[in-house]
Amino acid sequence: MHLDNWLSQRAETCPDRCALIADGSALTYAELEREATATARLLAAKGARRGATVALTLAPGIDYVVVLHALMKLGAVAYPVNTRLAEAELASELERAGSVLRVDGRADLGMTEADLPLLGEHDLDAVHCRILTSGTSGRPRPVGLTYGNHLWSAVGSAFNLGVEPTDRWLCCLPLFHVGGLSIVMRSVIYGTAAVIHDGFDVDRVASALVGDGVTVLSVVTTQLVRLLEAGVDLLPLRAVLIGGGPVPQDVLEEAIGRGATVVQTYGLTEAASQVTTLSPADAGRKLGSAGRQLLTTHLRIQDGEILVQGPTVAPGTADEEGWLHTGDLGRIDDEGFLYVTDRRGDVIVTGGEKVIPTEVEEVLLRHPEVVDAAAVGRSDPQWQEAVTAVVVLRAGGRASADELRSHCAAELAGYKVPKRVEFVGELPRTASGKLLRRELRGTKEG
Repeated sequence: MHLDNWLSQRAETCPDRCALIADGSALTYAELEREATATARLLAAKGARRGATVALTLAPGIDYVVVLHALMKLGAVAYPVNTRLAEAELASELERAGSVLRVDGRADLGMTEADLPLLGEHDLDAVHCRILTSGTSGRPRPVGLTYGNHLWSAVGSAFNLGVEPTDRWLCCLPLFHVGGLSIVMRSVIYGTAAVIHDGFDVDRVASALVGDGVTVLSVVTTQLVRLLEAGVDLLPLRAVLIGGGPVPQDVLEEAIGRGATVVQTYGLTEAASQVTTLSPADAGRKLGSAGRQLLTTHLRIQDGEILVQGPTVAPGTADEEGWLHTGDLGRIDDEGFLYVTDRRGDVIVTGGEKVIPTEVEEVLLRHPEVVDAAAVGRSDPQWQEAVTAVVVLRAGGRASADELRSHCAAELAGYKVPKRVEFVGELPRTASGKLLRRELRGTKEG
């Protein structure tokens, strides 16, 4: 199936509508179309063409979005690379990508143009990009997402989250992860505006909420906590979409208590971002849920694991029956709402009993001195695995290991109480905000 180029169509039907705000500037759809068309001819002169892989190492901003759309006009495959990698890691990723070209910025493309025919349509079965998984359980691997994956994800999200012609969606998530990239793709499909920030800054977000007319904001838990601590007014937003893993109940309660419409979403790279999303209407009623499945996805729980099926699932990632095994654990209530509990590989087996890390983490986070926490299992000759808490205290906070164990003992079964407590300055997370528990399992206990 083929559809007209999304950007070209928007430039024709709503040329003067704002398409992109970034780097202190704004582009209408007509302007973005012109920039992307000119850039496509420069990229073609450098070797970019249909099916060729082009590595993107640009900072999030206007150049990034223009180059992305330019590649779509050529039918080239975008390979967003983690710009936070060390040089040796970056070299390894570029080699693995097998790219014909690396783009650091439009200024590096020169002035030479190629007179190569540009594509006026998108083949929904064609690969649009290869994007790395978050790598919470091993080395990140590239997943090929098609134009159809992006389209059906956007359609499904619109039914759960809603969409308004005047929406302006603020993205301060990395564009080399699907959570950030999907905002760019959704915006052009909807004909709405994307507001792109290079990284997360509380003051800059607060300014954009007012100055740029932002209506939807995507964050991970640590970012939401920082916004709440800074007293940023989230009330004017139509929705604050939060992903990256289970969210502590007290954080949700505080945000909702301040009038914010915080809606959780559950998704993964292999399903082109969202799988389930809580609707704004259910934000207060279903606190802690990641919402119902999108219209375009099917969901089921098998042996506790979340399985996904549908046109948003990337080719080659599902089993022979079409089900994607996520490796995440969850449950679905009698109204069809998903509650994500943890990753299957993160379950701690201690003394023959199973402990879900998030159960321990939620209790730890209710201690007034704790700002972040992780629970992991570490090898133990007596218990098989010992429940170990890795804790970040608030600035100037004071709490002992014994105090935190007593705090947990008041709310948890004995076998769930951490046998060891370690204090650190920061927990390791992926760029999309997911906790890297595997990096904590081998660290030295304090």
